[in-house]
Amino acid sequence: MTATAAQELTTEQLQAILEQRLAKEKEQQQAERNSYESLKHTTVTTLGTAAMELHEAMIKFKEQAFNEAETLYELLQKYSKRHADGKGTFTVQNADGSMIMNLKKHQLGRFDERSVQAEKHIRDFINNRFSGDQDVIDIIMGALERTKGFLDVKQIQRLYQMENRFDDHNWKEGIRLLKESWTPTTTKDYLSFTVNGKPVVLDFASI
Repeated sequence: MTATAAQELTTEQLQAILEQRLAKEKEQQQAERNSYESLKHTTVTTLGTAAMELHEAMIKFKEQAFNEAETLYELLQKYSKRHADGKGTFTVQNADGSMIMNLKKHQLGRFDERSVQAEKHIRDFINNRFSGDQDVIDIIMGALERTKGFLDVKQIQRLYQMENRFDDHNWKEGIRLLKESWTPTTTKDYLSFTVNGKPVVLDFASI
């Protein structure tokens, strides 16, 4: 509408045109809102349903995978005449080597007050035996470092591997007390798969 034509219209006519335009804009906004609300509902419902189905499938797969991996692990222990102590790493592959399964068994627990006495014995040992060798002292004492007051069982296991290396009373007592002070609480198992050299990522956040 030109300015001249608009001037020829009455106030009532202009008001009617304005109301029609506002009504069309409101109608368009409502249509866009309805479209968005419909797409939002469909998207969230579809993805949410798929997520729940995937979640249930992952739960079933986890139970199946760990049960079958544990069965195979126990069979290997029996077949190899090894005591099934529930610790260690278990890696197997299929016939052509294209698929690999890795089961890590990590035992959780804590060292009690006897570990403090064990540390004193080990300190006495290294101070007497390696007083001039700071590198050896750092290596052994590094395994006894505490994080938030707790020893790291993986580091302590390094000392266990050297148990028979030194014939010394303090050393032997230290290792003995460390072993006796350990109380296992639970076992945390991790299961992973590799196919054609590539890890199969089952963690949604890591994909």
